[in-house]
Amino acid sequence: MKTYDVIVIGAGGVGAAAAYALARDGRRVLALEQYAVGHDRGSSHGHSRIFRFAYGELDYARLAMAALDEWRDLEGDAGLSLLHRTGGLDLGPAEQPALLEAARVLSQIQAAHEVVDGRELRRRWPVWNVPDDWAAIVSPDAGIVNSTQAVETLAGLARAHGAELREHTPVLTLDLDTPALPQVRTAEATYRAAHVIVAAGAWVGKLLPDLAARFTVTEECVAYFRPKQPERFTPENFPIFIEHASSAYGFPVFGHPGVKIGFHHDGLVVTPEQRRDLPRTEVLERLGAYLAERLPEAAGPLMLAKTCLYTNTWNEDFILDRLPGAPNVVVASPCSGHGFKFVPLVGRIAADLALTGASPHWRPRFALT
Repeated sequence: MKTYDVIVIGAGGVGAAAAYALARDGRRVLALEQYAVGHDRGSSHGHSRIFRFAYGELDYARLAMAALDEWRDLEGDAGLSLLHRTGGLDLGPAEQPALLEAARVLSQIQAAHEVVDGRELRRRWPVWNVPDDWAAIVSPDAGIVNSTQAVETLAGLARAHGAELREHTPVLTLDLDTPALPQVRTAEATYRAAHVIVAAGAWVGKLLPDLAARFTVTEECVAYFRPKQPERFTPENFPIFIEHASSAYGFPVFGHPGVKIGFHHDGLVVTPEQRRDLPRTEVLERLGAYLAERLPEAAGPLMLAKTCLYTNTWNEDFILDRLPGAPNVVVASPCSGHGFKFVPLVGRIAADLALTGASPHWRPRFALT
């Protein structure tokens, strides 16, 4: 039975990042992925995820600032760009609490931003149709992370730094009968390690049933609509946005033809095995109606629709902690639909928790207890 320093279960964003961090540190790492790296069954696939500092929570804003350094370091190791700056807008009625909190936190962390009213927003980006009494936080550091490319890059670099990565290898059981040396069983073999990181996303409850009640899995939908004048929605001309009155979010034309749009936390509760994998017609209609009202120049024909999974805690906080009763097992999931921007940093935190039990970026709100 082969023994490793760390076994990572799951090679989506967080798992691949943890394997990369550990391998780069010279650890003997085995990463096990039940599908292919970059698969579309979970939460880490696609061409675009939002990167931003604009959080109403100081912990996450600071985490995002630290994550930017990790992204740039990763890009340097890979020799390619993964995070593309477009600028970002957080917008809605001027007195929207989420906007007020985000502006306050951005000031507190001294991140570049400005607040404009609806009239100024329309002047700068005439594609927007919003009332004068709306406000927008303009954040120049926001942008887009190419998620599938990032996962494939992290996994590839983990291998290049010496990690073993086995795809199409589902983990059947995690045996904690001998807490000092957990055993991970697959159909082909059983492996041992001094430490295990469970980064299984929506499948965490299958491996650790005692945690299953702590989160729900939802199937979310995003859609791509053809803009009437595509040149007005390029990354150079149209920032990513989050609209806090409706929970709509969107992207310029990037990676796929069409403007991408979705509603945050709008999905039906599913299990990973029983998901529909079919965009809901009523959601697509609401997304089209939203564009017709707020971004009429983007409200062309529907071009493409996709689904993905959110694995949600009750308060949208991450779970990043050692397992009670088994301190050499770290749970690094779920991320409640807003985690990809932090991926290389969260992978580093998970690696540090596994090896030392501490990280300068860890916060008590990530705890299991």
